[in-house]
Amino acid sequence: REPRRGEERGRARAMGTQRVQDLLAQAGSISEQKGSVEAFCLAIDAAVEPGSATAQQDCALVVEKVLSTEVSQWVCRDALQYLVPALRKLSKDVHEKVAERILELVQPRAANFEEQVTVVREQLSELLEQREQWCRAAEVLSGINVDSHNNRTFDDRYKLQKCLKIATLFLRDGNPQRAENYVNRAAFLLGVCNDDPALVLQHKSCYARVVDHKCKFLEAALRYYEVSNFSAKGRELDPATVLLDGSEVGKLKESALRDAVTCAVLANAGPQRSRVLASLYKDERCVKLEGGVYPILHKVYMERILGPAEVASFSGMLQSHQGGEKVEHAVIEHNLQSASRLYRNISFEELGRMLGVEPVRAEKAAARMIVEGRMGGQIDQVDNFIYFASSGEGSGEVESWDQQIRSLCQDVNRIIDKVM
Repeated sequence: REPRRGEERGRARAMGTQRVQDLLAQAGSISEQKGSVEAFCLAIDAAVEPGSATAQQDCALVVEKVLSTEVSQWVCRDALQYLVPALRKLSKDVHEKVAERILELVQPRAANFEEQVTVVREQLSELLEQREQWCRAAEVLSGINVDSHNNRTFDDRYKLQKCLKIATLFLRDGNPQRAENYVNRAAFLLGVCNDDPALVLQHKSCYARVVDHKCKFLEAALRYYEVSNFSAKGRELDPATVLLDGSEVGKLKESALRDAVTCAVLANAGPQRSRVLASLYKDERCVKLEGGVYPILHKVYMERILGPAEVASFSGMLQSHQGGEKVEHAVIEHNLQSASRLYRNISFEELGRMLGVEPVRAEKAAARMIVEGRMGGQIDQVDNFIYFASSGEGSGEVESWDQQIRSLCQDVNRIIDKVM
């Protein structure tokens, strides 16, 4: 039975291909433009017929014939106009291969078929995105000449949508450098398209992620927090609205708030970080965040020293570009700042033991924070001691007392909220 079935499939392929060849030959023999286009349309219908075993070969024949030098530009354009939407009848694998073949053959004359090439690129990018080939999908989409003034003029909204879509694809691929180029291009277009809150929110989200990937964590925390609080003037976004990157507005805002907390913890210790942490800590939404984010926020805001177990738990929440040395550096600086609230002075050896690093590294971290003005203090390299600065006699005790009162009041407020 198997040999017989193979012979039947072979005859079907031959018949299918022969039929398309005959229709293409007929189309090529017609000199009239309208008649030639109609004949090509019949060949296209035969090539993309659902269930055809020769769809890929037949479509390849059609594409090569239509884009050959024997066919006039006007007939070619009309035939492509008919072919491109018909490609959606094909299976995804065949559709992808035929689209790639079209782009390959049309490349030398792409300027003459910009409208058709644009649709093919959009279709191919969509197929690649479904396969999670983010970089290829972005590169295909970036091939659209949105600045063209030949046969098609793209409006600013379309350009903005494509820039943001390409940026999101590059970000998914972990390529923030290439994404940043399109985020910056989108920023120039926002001025004329700021009436669409979905596009504005998408741009803010992309920019926050770019800054995050560049490890500018303090700015990233501010940008993420801005996204989480986004509210359009005069036109509210429904939480179920789907953005260009496929995310819903409600889930995007929640994710942005969680990312804001993460980036604030990773930011360099200092007054600016403390202000961001205070804003996040006072935001009632943070208490409801999933994934164990709030306990870390609570401890960091209260300037308590983070232990190894807490650091390990926090590290498990991080993305690849945030882990490793980045989280280690952030924890050392945070614990060092916390130690400055507990002690008036401490030896390098004891400080290193507290931070879980060598005394030399503890000294360098303290020196850097003091020089950059993020922590007050003096270093005595003769006695190997660090003296934390205070604003006056007894100020350390006053600050400690204020901190304890603040902590007690916050605990009381939480208890009252639970009782109410």
